[in-house]
Amino acid sequence: MSIWDGRLAVFDLETTGVDVEHSRIVSACIAVIDPDGSPVTRWDWLADPGIEIPEGASDVHGITTERARADGSPSAVVVAEVTQTLRTLFGLGIPLVVYNAPYDLTLLDRECRRNKLVPIELPSPVIDPLVIDKAVDRYRSGKRTLVAAAERYKVSHEDAHDAAADALAAGRVAQAMARAFPDELDVEPADLHGRQEIWYRQQAESFQSYIREKKGDATYVADASWPLRPLDDPMAFEDTQPIPVPPPRPSGNVPVLDFSQFRPRELSASRAKNRLEEESVVELIAEDDLFEAAASFSVPRIEPTPSETITVIATGSITTIVDPSDSEVSTGSTGGVSTGEGSTSGDANDAGAPAGKPAVLRIAAAIVTDENGRALLVRKTGTSMYMQPGGKIERGESALSALTRELNEELGLVVDPDETEYIGSFRADAANEANTIVRAEVFSFRTRVDPVAQAEIAELLWIDSIDGVEVDLAPLSRDELLPLWEQRRTSPF
Repeated sequence: MSIWDGRLAVFDLETTGVDVEHSRIVSACIAVIDPDGSPVTRWDWLADPGIEIPEGASDVHGITTERARADGSPSAVVVAEVTQTLRTLFGLGIPLVVYNAPYDLTLLDRECRRNKLVPIELPSPVIDPLVIDKAVDRYRSGKRTLVAAAERYKVSHEDAHDAAADALAAGRVAQAMARAFPDELDVEPADLHGRQEIWYRQQAESFQSYIREKKGDATYVADASWPLRPLDDPMAFEDTQPIPVPPPRPSGNVPVLDFSQFRPRELSASRAKNRLEEESVVELIAEDDLFEAAASFSVPRIEPTPSETITVIATGSITTIVDPSDSEVSTGSTGGVSTGEGSTSGDANDAGAPAGKPAVLRIAAAIVTDENGRALLVRKTGTSMYMQPGGKIERGESALSALTRELNEELGLVVDPDETEYIGSFRADAANEANTIVRAEVFSFRTRVDPVAQAEIAELLWIDSIDGVEVDLAPLSRDELLPLWEQRRTSPF
């Protein structure tokens, strides 16, 4: 079944400004729509951001400071409920449509950190109609706003700059784009997510060249991160002048979440069951009962008192879909690759993880094959296990950029993005780092030149089959990627 034959989630925020690092949420909407664009269910929030809403922002979305203070729920409650709703939808494998995703998802991320809530660090799969529109209809002149896109694709969009109206319009525009460009867009959710990552990087590089060459700003650097911009300074959200906590108000405008009508798409029962087993989040759930268990989850209200500080997203069983210690939802199955250098540094949030919680190390890796279909394994200096080539994703890098850099530095290979396929996200214990989990963004890549072991690579090994391999293999290579490679050998990567 095509991604467009199922239901999509849609999401939009209205805020106090355009700066994602410091603006606050004023209103939010999340909805689920059918393939014909009609809403199945919808959740709306109005927040008291705790600061004055600038007049210019009120002129856009119509929400004044007075209204937000009188009718809005506390900011921390809204941020927690919005984040938990999105986390659940991702856990059920429902793709999320967000127009200009790096704005809304990054701002939500910063609000989570500001309120000491666990953010969604790698949201996926995401569908961003703005990125898609620029990629599939590259040379169209004119504006690329949601209003312009709705007009271009003949989608009704009344009451622009209302969170619900914008969210629903974005979802319907995405569906219209899929009908107009099936060759580019009628693919699996993980593949479409990976394509947008590549398209966004290309668009950012093109804009950077334009600013440098046409506008004369030789130092301009465009952020190529999608769908979430990285956090450069983890301490940036420690308020030096904290806003007084507002009086508690019930969050009565948000219904208890009921996901019983949504069947998971990407997260298969066996994979989700394995994940729950490995992370010891809940008791073992039988495969046939997995969806029924997920369908019964609900989000309890978070009602703060003046003496409380909200430090968790929710206390209900819904958090058992994803381990709150790393707050990640994978688009693939579990597995693992080690970077081999003994580093245990993880994401920004991992530095403060409680003792005993594993660090999370983000890496990019590739199933590299030659023209005969053989798979390449590497062993890094000072290690004994063989694995797929790759390495750590540096802050501010996309997964594809990290892979391009690592394969060039360590093997002398030049990665062609047009001939590189994004497979998905995989997780497992690191091969060479204690108490560390790797989160691997995995690609497939065919080389026509011989790689050369250099930098930290000690040895290369080409294999024709898993059978008979006598070397030690990293968990991801042994359990996931090499079996996947053998399964797909009859068709080219």
